[in-house]
Amino acid sequence: MALISASALALVPGCGDDNGEGGGDDEVGETATTDSDSESSGDSESGSGSESGSGSESSETATDTDTETATDTETATDTETATDTGETGTDTETSTDTGETGTDTGTDTDTGETGTDTETSTDTGDEFAPWILTVDEPDQTTDVLKQISIVPGEVGQTTIICDDIELPPTVPDNTAFTSLTFNSNQLYASVRKVSNGDTMLLIDPCQCVATEVGEYGFTGVNGITSNEVQNMFGSSSTSDVIIEIEVATAMAEVLAPLPGDWGSTGLTWSDPMDNVLYGINANNDRLYTFDGDDGSELGNIAMNANFSSVGIEFHPGEDVLYACGIGGQQRSLFSVDVMTGDVNLEAADILDGTCDNLAAPFGPVECIPQ
Repeated sequence: MALISASALALVPGCGDDNGEGGGDDEVGETATTDSDSESSGDSESGSGSESGSGSESSETATDTDTETATDTETATDTETATDTGETGTDTETSTDTGETGTDTGTDTDTGETGTDTETSTDTGDEFAPWILTVDEPDQTTDVLKQISIVPGEVGQTTIICDDIELPPTVPDNTAFTSLTFNSNQLYASVRKVSNGDTMLLIDPCQCVATEVGEYGFTGVNGITSNEVQNMFGSSSTSDVIIEIEVATAMAEVLAPLPGDWGSTGLTWSDPMDNVLYGINANNDRLYTFDGDDGSELGNIAMNANFSSVGIEFHPGEDVLYACGIGGQQRSLFSVDVMTGDVNLEAADILDGTCDNLAAPFGPVECIPQ
């Protein structure tokens, strides 16, 4: 998410970008994913407390049919399977623990001894891939989709995902990508059809093809971003407003005014806990914080760098606000301290063109190495 202007500035976890002639805003929409690890061994213990064992051990089949009403429903998640083949018979005990309620209609078939407990564990921790994306524009007609690593020791290493994104016929070859963001694990971009930041595209990283979603009804939308529930926001430097964007059509409406006159800009969302939008205004080199629901300004701080174009993205897994587009170092990646405004170099000269758009994933993205 980013945007280019006479001055320079950027923003963050939706994705925020700049309003420039090849720049973009990066967005960070944090859509958290859940990994579910399910270990299940033996019989699945989620039953109705019905002990029914059937053994087919050839020698003799001893069947005791006692009808006892006993219900053992303790909550247990151990999985043991013991099989005794020493006797001619198989005793199958299936105990299902589910609290302590149960109706044991015991048809006890004694045929050996097989006990089965099932253990199921679910991991709901959120994991976010350690990379960000950008569209690198080495010349006016080439749009290279690149993955930038943020793995410690490898920060700034790039991988080309698409050599040159195929544009729809409605968008000129010399368009400028001014912002990127993920929404429902799909990649969206703000580009120029007639004016910078007037149109939204959907990028397929598998086929390296972009399709037009629609026009915003605003221009200068050089910062777009999405939040955890997949609402999409944007910043228009032409109208100096924060907008809410309909993902299916790109049509937008005003959410809140931007304070002052905005030049190159970027916008990004933080995370569910803070639920704020970060924005950079290159006109005054300040980092702004907005309410993640209504877009009202919560505060702003000065940064110690001069932005000309703006790319900005808050990475939900790293809790780091990444930015690019600093004058004289527009091919490099930086981080911004959201408390102090300090801007720090993360990786120098990693791109071939001016950086003004960044995007971080909220979950697995097809055809992009995780």
